[in-house]
Amino acid sequence: MTWIALTVAVLVLHNVFGNELVADAAYVPTNVLTGVVLVGLAIAAGASFDDLGLGRSSASNGLRWGLAIVGVVAVGIAVGALLPATRALFHDQRAAGLSGPELAYDALLRIPVGTALFEEVAFRGVLLALLMRVTATVPAVAVSSALFGLWHILPTISALRANDLAEGAAAAFGAVAGAVIVTAVGGVLLCMLRLSTGSLVAPVLTHTATNSLAIVAAFVVQRAD
Repeated sequence: MTWIALTVAVLVLHNVFGNELVADAAYVPTNVLTGVVLVGLAIAAGASFDDLGLGRSSASNGLRWGLAIVGVVAVGIAVGALLPATRALFHDQRAAGLSGPELAYDALLRIPVGTALFEEVAFRGVLLALLMRVTATVPAVAVSSALFGLWHILPTISALRANDLAEGAAAAFGAVAGAVIVTAVGGVLLCMLRLSTGSLVAPVLTHTATNSLAIVAAFVVQRAD
């Protein structure tokens, strides 16, 4: 339990101070460094690379599943961006203010490495592996996913401010609570993908596709509208 507590403490500190103090230029290296620290904690606790979903033997299986899911995600985002009923969901001012090079940086480096890889290593790799050493799979997935949902409180607040959404405390609370629930459910699905393939490759690709393609779609939609 000590190793779990240390891992959670690192994540809490990173979440609080990372969202407030880390400059954009330092986002990727800071997250990579934190990910290395978390993997180091897991190894010190006795976990193997296979336990973390980082083993070579399962990587090809994860790649096959990951690429298949990327295709499904791409189709879903394209349809959502084209349909009038869902097109407004892609009106994100954070994407609208990006230049072409900034979009490329976000979609090809910041999100894949700084967000998707880091969060998958942290929540579906290190945290899930440590939890499964002390409890059964279902509670381990539940705890990891709940913490993943809570992880998104500060980013959701930032997104609401950037887009002038959810005016009033009640609306903001509802939006944040909804984001926590949605991301927690997403965490469960990503855990299932990690466990069924034995690899972090599939959830990393799925996470990357979801976030990167969404920001690209938001960029395109707002320039077309």
